[in-house]
Amino acid sequence: MLDKFDHAILNVVQRDNQLTHAEIGSEVGLSNSAVRRRLKLLRDQGIIARDVSLLAGDSLGVTVIIDITFALDTPKAYAEFDQKMCDDPAVKQVYHVSGTTDYVLVVQGPSLEWYEAWAMEALMSDENLQRHDTRVVYSCKKFETSRELK
Repeated sequence: MLDKFDHAILNVVQRDNQLTHAEIGSEVGLSNSAVRRRLKLLRDQGIIARDVSLLAGDSLGVTVIIDITFALDTPKAYAEFDQKMCDDPAVKQVYHVSGTTDYVLVVQGPSLEWYEAWAMEALMSDENLQRHDTRVVYSCKKFETSRELK
């Protein structure tokens, strides 16, 4: 069970996980050693899944958002697609969603020419897919990974 200090620590490290234990402690009202112990426990319990650095996506090529519609809705088709997309380093996010679209993907690559070749190989070659609709991202107005905990 997480308490108010755990929530406060999680809110701080989601914003900036490079802060020292003392800096975090100063923000949340705990000692460095208490912050260190709590962070270790939060990581050990899997509540903090990973510590990563977020790159500026716009500076690294093209980002596309793709809606995927399956022609064949079977657990096997979904499982194979899940595995293929999760194994592909160009695929940054995979969402299985409700509605007329079955999946939403966020894919990043060096250029639109690259994307065309990637889509032919990764999507058009999959007989289980009926359609994919692609939106090219011109610019990102907001991108947050944090979740406010109270």
